Amino acid sequence: MRQARAPSDSSGQTWPTFLRNQPSQIWACDFPQTYDLVFRAIFVFVIAEYGSRRLVRFGVTRNPTDGRVAQQLRIAMPFGKSPHFLIRDNDCKYGASSALVDKGTGIEVLRTPYCAPKANAVCERFPGSLRRECLDHFLILGEQHLHSVVRVPRVL
Repeated sequence: MRQARAPSDSSGQTWPTFLRNQPSQIWACDFPQTYDLVFRAIFVFVIAEYGSRRLVRFGVTRNPTDGRVAQQLRIAMPFGKSPHFLIRDNDCKYGASSALVDKGTGIEVLRTPYCAPKANAVCERFPGSLRRECLDHFLILGEQHLHSVVRVPRVL
């Protein structure tokens, strides 16, 4: 495979080098999905800081929409305190409203390639940690209960 690939002419840095050079200026976001007691889907919107793997903000909802994503991004960045880069996947939950928030705060959005979970590894780890540490021990009753379970401070 490596021999068949054409040599790249780009002089830019590779993805791992970029992540090592800018860890405090990168946030990552994702929408892990879980289920309540009667098997209804509940989504947890997660924003994590890449360098410290600290959970910056989370929100729990049954209907993830573009407006909710935009509101969570606004809440996560008070008083102009925002990262330079935001890593996210190519989901349809991120639309025009969240793009306006990103543009207004000066964040450059980095979309992960399709079928590349390692590109957003910090937020892709969170669903596994959430299930192992919390959801395997609790029966989630609803949105409020899931919010109180996830609220406990932890590092990804």
